[in-house]
Amino acid sequence: FGTKNGWTGRAFVNYYAGVPGGKHAKMTEELVASVHAFSSEPIIVVHFGMSSSTAWTAEKYPRLVLLHAEPFNHMAKRSFNFNKLRAFLFARVLAGVGLDSDQFVAPEVDRLFDMTEREITEDYPLAIMPVHFLDRGPADLGAWWARYCPDKVCSLQTLRWGHAHPSWTFWALPFIGRWLRKNLRDETLPAVNGKVEAPALRVTDIPEDEDLLNVALWEEKASKQWCKYDITDPLEFQSLLMWKPKMGNKCVGGSGCSNIFGDKRFYRHGGAAKLFYTAHHAVVPKETKRSVQEIQKKVKERSWPEPIVFEGKFWPSGEALRNAHPKMECLA
Repeated sequence: FGTKNGWTGRAFVNYYAGVPGGKHAKMTEELVASVHAFSSEPIIVVHFGMSSSTAWTAEKYPRLVLLHAEPFNHMAKRSFNFNKLRAFLFARVLAGVGLDSDQFVAPEVDRLFDMTEREITEDYPLAIMPVHFLDRGPADLGAWWARYCPDKVCSLQTLRWGHAHPSWTFWALPFIGRWLRKNLRDETLPAVNGKVEAPALRVTDIPEDEDLLNVALWEEKASKQWCKYDITDPLEFQSLLMWKPKMGNKCVGGSGCSNIFGDKRFYRHGGAAKLFYTAHHAVVPKETKRSVQEIQKKVKERSWPEPIVFEGKFWPSGEALRNAHPKMECLA
């Protein structure tokens, strides 16, 4: 896997806990199978449980690296999902893409590594998350809104709410570690004084990994967000499964053809594009297996469209999309 001094060049990173044969183990196995179907890169799975499936052999999944780790002690009173950030840190990858167990990957998914290495550098050492399909704001629950929306225009919120499926390079590992530390040490972000004033925020009042990553990016003035590469539901892939070569670049059926809706603050030029590189909410393992098999069949038949969708069209690359829509707010 291009390992050097204990570091892997590129890898997907997943975390989970569950008994062998249980639902989460089965979901994770279908994720691993999809990586072997559509990627040339390894997947590092960190199991925060007692034992994993003996069926996950090197012969069956040659690009699976299975690690075992102890989860947070229950006395720590931290969400299990903060183990995601721990997994990112000790997976030791130079370029990583985080995948949850309720996802599967699709053709051209390895483009995510090219994108990640392009955008996360010494000059921009922060993780990047895909835009969320929801535009969360002060009307939603969360102790942090008083800090980042101290006025009507939410002056201190620098990005739309992101979905916790980030990618990173080694340049962003200090960022991830710094914010996990702030939570574990019960640190407090000091009040903001000046032209804009905002209250202090106790980091332990941020209960989940997605909340913490969003707050962390706003606090550090992040400016980059991926287009939606974690498609909201596997059903949206039906739009691509229905496509035929005679349709050209037209996406004509199903919810997958629509943009991620826009908003008045961050996505004012038609919303965000969809990058059909991964599916989220793949919670039924048998259905995931069937979806992956259907996609494989279409690829074999040369009847799989370009994976980027915006304004009802398929686009061959992020560059082509940017050239046609230079005001696009997300990155592809």
